[in-house]
Amino acid sequence: MIERFYTIVAGLAIALGATSTLSAQTTIYPGNLPLTPVPSKAPSLEDYLVSRLRATSEDQRSYVHEIVRLIDQRKLDKRLVLALERRARGKNPVFPLPVFERTLRFEAARRRITVPTIQEIVARNGASAVQAVQDSRFRR
Repeated sequence: MIERFYTIVAGLAIALGATSTLSAQTTIYPGNLPLTPVPSKAPSLEDYLVSRLRATSEDQRSYVHEIVRLIDQRKLDKRLVLALERRARGKNPVFPLPVFERTLRFEAARRRITVPTIQEIVARNGASAVQAVQDSRFRR
């Protein structure tokens, strides 16, 4: 009696396993896939560089924006910028932006391309330039 019960339970388990496998196979069928493309969730190049280079202030973000603008104008190569970003993170993983800035200026000068420094971008922005000149240790 118990042996027959076990065979029935085993038969049911096999039958249920076969139907779940069968239903899984039907959901993968290409006819059941949605026709609309799935939107990409990849960040933009600017967001990627801001987060990877740890650009925290508005001036540093403006610098990264300027670099992305030079890439969009095809003055800088995207592969070069990404390679220099990886190199800067290898040299200084805590704050790679200064290393990135120096190496990018060096490589751009070799290719006869003018890349602004963060200080030049600070000088362009009037309100933030005043804040940058003031020393944070002394309150006025």
